Amino acid sequence: MTRKGPGPIPGGYVLWFGWKFVIVLSMVLCVVALFQLHFHDDIASPNSLSFAGTGSRIFEDNFDGNPKIAFLFLVRQDLPLDFLWGNFFENADIGSFSIYIHSEPGFVFDESTSRSHSFYDRQLTNSIEVAWGESSMIEAERLLLGAALKDPENQRFVLLSDSCVPLYNFSYIYKYLMASQRSFVDR
Repeated sequence: MTRKGPGPIPGGYVLWFGWKFVIVLSMVLCVVALFQLHFHDDIASPNSLSFAGTGSRIFEDNFDGNPKIAFLFLVRQDLPLDFLWGNFFENADIGSFSIYIHSEPGFVFDESTSRSHSFYDRQLTNSIEVAWGESSMIEAERLLLGAALKDPENQRFVLLSDSCVPLYNFSYIYKYLMASQRSFVDR
């Protein structure tokens, strides 16, 4: 008489073991991912959230000095509405704002490319090629913020495109933004 091997494993047991294995494996992968995020050494790299190596900056309510608004222009090449912005900045105290422009690499804002002296030589020297809707826009914004964060007097940041126009005068915008503790995002 020959002995038969063990019978087939019931389907319910296989399904139960399979689900249990998937759940345990998922939990292990989550724990590994959390450890990698927590102990990752890339935080101090130039491409991390430290904005190009400037380090973190803590905003304090007791800031001593003249608080400024940093106007961050993300433009394709030139600023077609520069004459409107020139009028906006014309009567403003030069110590109450900063201007940073990210444009096409190699483009220079000077007498031949801009009608407003407020924009002369304000562009970033490390600008990159930007494609609309691509991740390069995020990198360009990070470059703008990184440059603006180097000045501790910049306490408010306004990100603008080349099609934005000022609807109010500078003094109104300055008072409004400095008095507010909120962030504003236009959809």
